[in-house]
Amino acid sequence: MRWSVLVVAISPLLFISNQAAGQKDSVAHPSSERAPAGAWIIPVGIFAAAALDPEVREWTLKEHTRSLDHFAKSVNGLGTARHLVPAIALTYASALLTRHESLANGTLNAAAAYIASDLVESMLKPVIGRERPSVEGNSHRFHPFTTSGDWHSFPSAHVAHITSLAEAISMQTRSTPVTILCGSLVALVAWDRVYEDQHWTSDVTATAVLSSAISNATVKWLESHWPRSRDGEQGSR
Repeated sequence: MRWSVLVVAISPLLFISNQAAGQKDSVAHPSSERAPAGAWIIPVGIFAAAALDPEVREWTLKEHTRSLDHFAKSVNGLGTARHLVPAIALTYASALLTRHESLANGTLNAAAAYIASDLVESMLKPVIGRERPSVEGNSHRFHPFTTSGDWHSFPSAHVAHITSLAEAISMQTRSTPVTILCGSLVALVAWDRVYEDQHWTSDVTATAVLSSAISNATVKWLESHWPRSRDGEQGSR
C-alpha cells in the first residue's frame, strides 16, 4: 500500500505544482517566454506511474482490508456525476438566492470546465481502448475503437470529474489552502480507482493532468470572452 499511496499521490502534486505557477502575478516578458521551472515534473510523473503500473496494482491488491473497502466506497462518490452535478446545481441556486454574484459566476465557470473535461474523457475512452486492470492485469493491452467497458480504462471519468472542478475552484479562489484541499480530493479519488482495480496508476495520473489542463483552459477562455463584474463592483471599468 505504501507504493500505491506514493505513486497515486503524483496526481495532486502535479495539480498543486501547476496551480502554484499559475497563481503568481503575471509579469511582462516581451523578449522570451519560458516554460515553468517545474514543467518537467509532469512527463516524469506520468512515465514513473506507467513504469510502476504492475507493481502498484500488486501492492494494492495485497493490502485490501474491510475498513479500506468501506472507505473506498465513501470516496467513490466524490467522482460521480450523480453527486457532483446536484452539488453544482445547489451551489449555483444558493448563490443566486443569496445574491452572491461572484460565487454564481465561479460556479458557472466550474460547470463549464466539468462539461468540457467530461466530453473529452468520454470521447477518448473508446478511441484509446485501454484494458482495465481487473480484466487480465496486463497494462499493455489496448483495443482502440471499442464500446466494451472492459477496455475503457483511460481516461478515468471519476478523476476527470473531480479534477475539473478542483482546478476551476483552485484557480478562481487563488488560495493555497484551497488548492491543497482540492489536490487532496483528487488524490483520494485517484487512490480509490486504483484500489478498486478499475484503473491503472498511469490512467489516473495522466487523467488528472489532462483534465486539469482542459479545465484551466476553459475557465481562462470564459473569463477572457465573458468578463463578469464581481460582488460589490458595477463593472465601471
